[in-house]
Amino acid sequence: MQLVDLHCHILPGIDDGAKNIEMSMQLLEQELNSNVAGICFTPHFYYERTTIEEFIVNRRKAFSSIVEPIKQNKIQLALKTGAEVYFTPALPSLDLRKLAFYGTDYILIELPTSFHPSGIEDVLFEVQQQGFTPIIAHVERYPYVTENPTLLYHWVSGGALAQINASGLIRGGHTAKLLQKYIDWKLVHLLCTDAHHPEKRPAHLMDGFEKLSPRVQKRFQKNSVRVFLGKDIELEDPILPRYRFGHWN
Repeated sequence: MQLVDLHCHILPGIDDGAKNIEMSMQLLEQELNSNVAGICFTPHFYYERTTIEEFIVNRRKAFSSIVEPIKQNKIQLALKTGAEVYFTPALPSLDLRKLAFYGTDYILIELPTSFHPSGIEDVLFEVQQQGFTPIIAHVERYPYVTENPTLLYHWVSGGALAQINASGLIRGGHTAKLLQKYIDWKLVHLLCTDAHHPEKRPAHLMDGFEKLSPRVQKRFQKNSVRVFLGKDIELEDPILPRYRFGHWN
């Protein structure tokens, strides 16, 4: 089963991911060991910290620095660039084409973990009005979504896609159970690594896929390939979570 990783921090020296080319190559080797055939590099972009132009220059330099090592090591991967865009109310006013996955209309958006920002629905709507499909990154990491998964239901019902990290399934426990509920409710569409470091936050995508049922594996694999190619994915109708007897069901 060939996989695609749409969320990772493998480019060297550009954010809190790989610090150097050696670390990048270690992460790429992990991707290959997970039978990954395509990768979208998604370094962090913070509107309040840098301009899009500066970000593009830095991303291009980071990407160029690993091209030759990839050739020398005869690594066969389909590669493209994107960004993990931190949420800002100004998002619809930005040149989203430069932040979207290259050659596609998909854009990865990270929400704050420490607070629930107002206006998420409006921003996601305006992004879609410009012809882009927002992908909400690692939805298991937002406490306000954990406490009230109907938020995720409304975002997905409104046309957004949702991504989860393989590490949450691999570790098991409460997070894995939560993610399985999201999957059962048809509220997530993509499984990625969000890899940052070969040991601390590795690129073990296949290990995550192996925690899924064969049917979900097939759906997530197909979704990631189609997003990588810039094609629409077939969406299943989401199920509204219900709170009963102290639990979300």
